[in-house]
Amino acid sequence: MLALADVSPRPLFGTNLEASVIEALAETGWAVAENALDPELVAALRHRAAALYMANAFDDGRVGRGEALTDGPRIRRAEIAWLNGGDAAETRLLAGAEALRLTLNRELFLGLFEFEAHFARYPAGGFYRRHLDAFAGGPRSRVVSFVTYLNDDWGANDGGELAIWNHADDEGAPALLIAPKPGTLVVMLSERIPHEVRPARRERLSLSGWFRVNPGVGGVLDLAA
Repeated sequence: MLALADVSPRPLFGTNLEASVIEALAETGWAVAENALDPELVAALRHRAAALYMANAFDDGRVGRGEALTDGPRIRRAEIAWLNGGDAAETRLLAGAEALRLTLNRELFLGLFEFEAHFARYPAGGFYRRHLDAFAGGPRSRVVSFVTYLNDDWGANDGGELAIWNHADDEGAPALLIAPKPGTLVVMLSERIPHEVRPARRERLSLSGWFRVNPGVGGVLDLAA
């Protein structure tokens, strides 16, 4: 887990895109921006993930926290490697996350104070069943989720879409299907927006992060309050 106060903020994208992301997040609980990340940064992060994979730094993705932490092959089939800021590409991404954290706090009064993130590698056939990013039954912690995609090229027949719903009790078709194209950014409310990764037909690489509040702060996020 990384305290972003130790990272100098450096925006990942321009103020117009940032404003549209914040507005959509406040109105619908999620925002999507294609080509949000610079292609050079995407390539550098992809190279970093490949190096970590070659170094056997990826572990089987597990679901939950603490005593509830379990191996979840029926829930998720993927491998993950946590960011630690030990690489220039990671540091650049974290500087962008810090800039976004400051904006979210300024515009939406969320009280975010730290960030955690990992690379996720889905093999062909990999998936992640519908879920919320905030863990049930525990203290409030993850508030805003951040996902971007690092695939070199992604075709319409490659699968692996991110499906999102507007509310936890929504049934049927998702509100949106998002192809994991390189540089696409998805931001959503961790406690409210259910989502899933559809089965990929080839290797799928992403970077997922979560802005967190102090776990001791209770309550349910309500942007209208």
